Amino acid sequence: MATAEGLSKTITRKGKRYYDVGIGLLLPSVTTILGTMTDKSGLDQWRAKIGAAKADAISTKAANRGTVMHQMIEYFLLSPYTERGDRLRDAQLKTAAFVLEKEFTEEEAEIGRKLFYNFYNWGSFDAIAEVVSIEETLHSTKAGGYAGRVDTIYRKKSGELVISDYKTSRKPKKTEWIENYFMQAAAYYVAYWEMTGEQPGSCEIWISNEEDAEPQIFIMNRDEIRVHAHAFLKLVSGFHKSHPQ
Repeated sequence: MATAEGLSKTITRKGKRYYDVGIGLLLPSVTTILGTMTDKSGLDQWRAKIGAAKADAISTKAANRGTVMHQMIEYFLLSPYTERGDRLRDAQLKTAAFVLEKEFTEEEAEIGRKLFYNFYNWGSFDAIAEVVSIEETLHSTKAGGYAGRVDTIYRKKSGELVISDYKTSRKPKKTEWIENYFMQAAAYYVAYWEMTGEQPGSCEIWISNEEDAEPQIFIMNRDEIRVHAHAFLKLVSGFHKSHPQ
């Protein structure tokens, strides 16, 4: 599913994003639930320390570099060419046009490309034997319901189905810092299984950072996914109780 199509199905109410998934319900987004129902005190302290204007500027820059990286990954994975080098050149040209269209700064574009190349140069994409979908909108009715767009669903050469989400960072992440990322991926896992009847084998969080050339790939097996999915569904239930439609 294309990004634009996914975005056309979202609305914002009181600063919170909902998806119209065509079942007569507006379902809150996964990121809205996580942002509303988890502790943001650290972020609030950071914004208070440096000021709202500077914090907004930094956040915008981070979002734009992430958009460039995500878009370049999408162009690369969906390229009609079969040779790795041809697919890269195709992605480079399309990304350059995308950057101009969105009027991103050269710095934002350069960092976004660098974050893509961390994955490319490290051979991370070699694990992908088949792209099942990119930017697909998924939803679940569990615990009151939620929806979201998963970055990539792919198959390994073994045939294992993988839920994969891409993240950017200024520096490497520790496992204990990314609980929300794990819950987000687990939420997509549950939704895909519910919608298709096919249970993926694992979830992966791919993180590319500005300091290191080596990306981080955190892998969750089914037992770990079950734990994080349970934690997320508690948040979904709490969100619906505190934010009734």
